[in-house]
Amino acid sequence: MLLFIGHNKKGRAKMARFLYSAFSDEAADSIDGQIAACKANGVTHMELRGVNGKNISEFTVDEAKALKEKLDANGMKVSSIGSYYGKIEITDDFEPHFEGFKNTVEVAKILEAKYIRLFSFYFTKGESYEEYRPEVMRRVRAMAEYSKERGVLCCHENERGIYGDIPERCLDLHKELGDVIGGIFDPANYILNGVEILPAYELLEPYITYMHVKDAIGAEETVVPAGHGDAHFDELIRRFNKKEGERFLSVEPHLKVFDALKTIERDDSLSIKMDKFTYPDNNASFAAAVNGIKEVVARVKTLRYGIIGVGNMGSAHLGYYLDGLIPEMVLTAIADIDPAKLERAEKKCHDRSCEIKCFDSAEALIDSGEVDAVIVATPHYSHPPIVEYGLTHGVHVLSEKPAGVYTKQVREMNEVASKSDKVFALMFNQRTNPMYIKLREVVQSGEYGELHRFNWLITDWYRTQAYYNSGGWRATWSGEGGGVLLNQCPHQLDLWQWITGMPASIQAQCSIGKWHNIEVEDDVTIYAEYPNGATGVFITTTGDAPGTNRLEITLDRAKIVCENDRIRAYVLDQSMTEFSKTAEEGFAKPNGHWEDIDYVDTDTEQHVAVTNAFAAHILHGTPLIARGEEGINGLTISNAAHLSSWLGKKVTIPIDEDLFYAELQKKIASSSGKKEPVKEVVVEDMSSTYGS
Repeated sequence: MLLFIGHNKKGRAKMARFLYSAFSDEAADSIDGQIAACKANGVTHMELRGVNGKNISEFTVDEAKALKEKLDANGMKVSSIGSYYGKIEITDDFEPHFEGFKNTVEVAKILEAKYIRLFSFYFTKGESYEEYRPEVMRRVRAMAEYSKERGVLCCHENERGIYGDIPERCLDLHKELGDVIGGIFDPANYILNGVEILPAYELLEPYITYMHVKDAIGAEETVVPAGHGDAHFDELIRRFNKKEGERFLSVEPHLKVFDALKTIERDDSLSIKMDKFTYPDNNASFAAAVNGIKEVVARVKTLRYGIIGVGNMGSAHLGYYLDGLIPEMVLTAIADIDPAKLERAEKKCHDRSCEIKCFDSAEALIDSGEVDAVIVATPHYSHPPIVEYGLTHGVHVLSEKPAGVYTKQVREMNEVASKSDKVFALMFNQRTNPMYIKLREVVQSGEYGELHRFNWLITDWYRTQAYYNSGGWRATWSGEGGGVLLNQCPHQLDLWQWITGMPASIQAQCSIGKWHNIEVEDDVTIYAEYPNGATGVFITTTGDAPGTNRLEITLDRAKIVCENDRIRAYVLDQSMTEFSKTAEEGFAKPNGHWEDIDYVDTDTEQHVAVTNAFAAHILHGTPLIARGEEGINGLTISNAAHLSSWLGKKVTIPIDEDLFYAELQKKIASSSGKKEPVKEVVVEDMSSTYGS
């Protein structure tokens, strides 16, 4: 499970990826019963405390090894050792206690537990906190340093009756000991000590490593499932969501008194009353506690989504989720028609303790009831039919580029979208690039007059033959529907029309397999004309190394150049049109000067930004980056270029969609459909291929 918001060092939105853990001994005494309870309730980790009637802190090394084999065989992991260390009086002899702790560290290492919980010693005999503070710090530091030196982090839990029973003394511990110790936030323990939860959380937030899921009604001294007490669990989880990295929500039910608890953990007079939330057995109380926090998370994070297609781009989307970059959605399902890719993606999820369901088709995933939204990351031809199926079967859809292969099909998809109450968005991630946002703002403001010329040399798409051989559908008319225009350039074609508007006509030369053994275009030159007489040239290829990415836009009173993440403008003192009319010398040129056009580079992961905007639009009504219906514009330029090249003449926009479709069918009929030899490869990190 998970959530997030906040920012990492690059400024990207982050969230805490929540993993469910639990004190499984509250479900059953035996380890078999504990494993069964965790699996039945979707809990992937255990905070081990009691196993087969014995406290985990008292396990021998050999017993720990046998337990680890058992857990591994059942796919269970250990989040933390729920030790009792620090739960002796501050005046008791520490040295025997410390020696026992050393054994627990070895047990934790064997079980591959990241954490050991500990406490800061009881003050139940009237001892002075001030007098014994140095001794508390000495003892806790000794345990924490010993453990950390051996690769396990000790985490302090707040508990009634110990030094760290209130937030202020917990803060004192953390400031004194620094990063040698982590923090566990236990809301119920604070509530039962008369502490207000949200101020306590804000005070300790920088030091909280993970959370114990335990709620309580303070006035009744009653422990209840999360969300039913005074802990403000919904808001607590929202705030905890802002932390980075994997964060355990460790369920400690305490909903039903059971005999083993008395021998496992000192209760210190905590009264767990049974007049509310009483359950017939331990399994029922355990399930209620787990369901309580899951319901809270569901309320905070309500949008479930699936990824359809887990090849290169789909795997990248999966990685964004697993890295905690998608704050307001929870991944619940994936689909692919290739069993090997599906198995690989499922294993990746499992290795990161992310439980998802797998389907062998887009339709099966959409029909499953497991998702509210989907991301479509399949080959190009399948985008429109999957989008249409999703929209007509009750799910929101975010499709990868391009919108489709031919505008006739995309127009039909847009008509379906117009009749649906679900959100349809397109992955035009380059629209999140601050440079292009600024450029569009300048051009469309009219400050420098109307468009005269548009030139884009975008040749930094170099690809090897191995790239084209990495998928049987790649670079074929029947599988992909085109080459560099359909695969690499949809973003640039979208930016072209997004910044300057649509041209009125296109004449193009699309060279087939000029630099590679492929049946589609890998080298393209497009000449465009606008309604106002302006012209444009767009040149692209996957055959140049090093390539160039230089965009020039000439307006009536400025020439703007975008290159190397920099925008420069040569601003004229007088517009070209006016100067030409009024100048008295034939060779005179208008004066001007170069200046930089500044913009704020947020270094945002673009695909993440589009995905998060998609979720936010569904949940909060905030704007999308790109509506799905807009995908037809860039595709129109692409189709026009193909059609012009096939016919050997200029074509006007809008194009004859039936003619294009007929010509495309001829290409498909002659398509080999698959290249030999083909070596299927999934590239999970696609960030270096996105261009700028």
